[in-house]
Amino acid sequence: MMTREEFVMRYGGIYEHSSWVAEQAYDRVEADGDVALPAIFVQCVDRADDKVKLALICAHPDLAGKAAVSGELTQDSSAEQNSAGIDQCTPEEYQRFQSLNDQYKSKFHFPFVMAVRNSDRHKILAAFEERLQNGADEEAAKAIREIHKIAGLRFAAMAAEDEKTPTMNEVAKNPFHQWVRLEQPRLDTRVVYANDEFFAAKERLIESLEPVFVADKYDDHGKWMDGWESRRKRGPGHDYCIIKMGIPGVIRGLDIDTSHFTGNYPPEASVDACISDELVPEDADWQPLTGQVKLHGDSHHYVAVDNETAFSHIRLSIFPDGGVARLRIYGEVRPDFSHFEKNARIDLLALQNGGRAVLCNDEHFGSMHNLNLAGRGINMGDGWETARRRRPGNDWVILSLGHRGIVDEIEIDTAHFKGNYPDRVILQAASAAEIEFGKLDEASRDWPLLLPEQKLSADQRHTFTDEVQAIGGVTHLRMSIFPDGGISRLRVHGRLTDES
Repeated sequence: MMTREEFVMRYGGIYEHSSWVAEQAYDRVEADGDVALPAIFVQCVDRADDKVKLALICAHPDLAGKAAVSGELTQDSSAEQNSAGIDQCTPEEYQRFQSLNDQYKSKFHFPFVMAVRNSDRHKILAAFEERLQNGADEEAAKAIREIHKIAGLRFAAMAAEDEKTPTMNEVAKNPFHQWVRLEQPRLDTRVVYANDEFFAAKERLIESLEPVFVADKYDDHGKWMDGWESRRKRGPGHDYCIIKMGIPGVIRGLDIDTSHFTGNYPPEASVDACISDELVPEDADWQPLTGQVKLHGDSHHYVAVDNETAFSHIRLSIFPDGGVARLRIYGEVRPDFSHFEKNARIDLLALQNGGRAVLCNDEHFGSMHNLNLAGRGINMGDGWETARRRRPGNDWVILSLGHRGIVDEIEIDTAHFKGNYPDRVILQAASAAEIEFGKLDEASRDWPLLLPEQKLSADQRHTFTDEVQAIGGVTHLRMSIFPDGGISRLRVHGRLTDES
């Protein structure tokens, strides 16, 4: 159940600049639980007195009016008018709209309202002229009906967006999403040994892209498979491969993924780990991270790991043979800060210094885990990017610093984001190491401002120093972007400290 604030934030823009409708609807949702939400909103409006209804009508902008020309419409209104081609009016058509707006408001004393989504400007102009012949009461009732149509279309657009946008609940299907994927080749992780890779190369086991199946693709060894696959074992023993991690880390979870392997997956697998300076350890002290895990074909197998050691190597054993599409290794980098000088100044969020993204509300086009990778983004897909927001509110991400620090410089890089960078950004921060993961979102909304609201530009590094607020030592950040968009990298420079 949403709080009142969350409900109004989500639905307050359904009726243009009239969040009172959502406020009243919230109070009726529980009582009218069997009634569809759009219908509850309609009832709230229809039961309002005439003065309130008139204010609702007047809250709507003129079609092709000054607000549209100057770019001051709400995001929904702008999208609706543009869908009807109003932004493509000829000068003569703009003049005609202005004239009709003036005539209409002079006669009725409220703006012309029409549900224009997916209509066209010629039909709208015709409706304008036709409705100018109506009486005032008839036209006021017509305006309310059109407002309900607009709201219904906005509800439908919101539902469609929800279906295709990964939500926090959908992300939660992967129980380890809050941790860094340590197996990524871009971190210099490599599969350094396999005792058998007859059918499919060991390197594919840690490919960053999700596995694919190509029906008619074969090579010299047989059917091409996107993963690591050994031949059929005709004697005793089992197959295994060894992965050397580019950055040693504490492992929190694993995903043994057998996607597209059906009649050729191994019935069981296990994972061990060790610490070694050798490329391929020979006499290492391998420690079990899992027992023998039963596997199924074409499936993800999420396995939690309880071990606080930062390991350098992983060994995947399959029993007795077969194919695994991907092995995902989720965890955190745990640097030895004793080697740093006291009050050393570093990038507190950098992956190599233990920083990581932990939670966000949306990562439809790009992962939050790209934000603190080394180097600049290589393209628009190499950053954190949210879906286009079609409802009130804004997007956000929560990040954990590698060490408590006093922040004195923030760099926000929108590299490659040109038509889709956020308009504005703010950063909040706090000492939050003791806050449970499930409570971070709610708690972070009230954190002190570290960086007050700043405007952003396309494809550019933005460095903030004087703007950064002195709030003492912090462990976590909440970055809010308005209203949506993409950021390539976030750098958080500051001094190590043990003080809050």
